[in-house]
Amino acid sequence: MLTTLTKTYLINFAYVLLRALVYAIAAFVAWRIFDKLEKLDIRTEIAEHHNLGLAIIIAALFLGLAYVIGQI
Repeated sequence: MLTTLTKTYLINFAYVLLRALVYAIAAFVAWRIFDKLEKLDIRTEIAEHHNLGLAIIIAALFLGLAYVIGQI
C-alpha cells in the first residue's frame, strides 16, 4: 500500500515538473514571438513609460498560455 502511494506521488510530481518545463519553454517562445511582432520595445514601454495597456496584454498572454497548458 505504501509503495503504491509513494509511486503515485512520485509520478504526479514528475508530471507537475514536466508541465512546469513545458510552460517555461512555451512562455519563452511566446515572449520572443510577441517581442518580434511588436514594433515597440516592450520592456521600455512598461518600465519607463508606464504603459498599462501593454502590461495587461502581456499578462493576458501568459495567463492564457498557463490555462491552455493546465488543461492538457
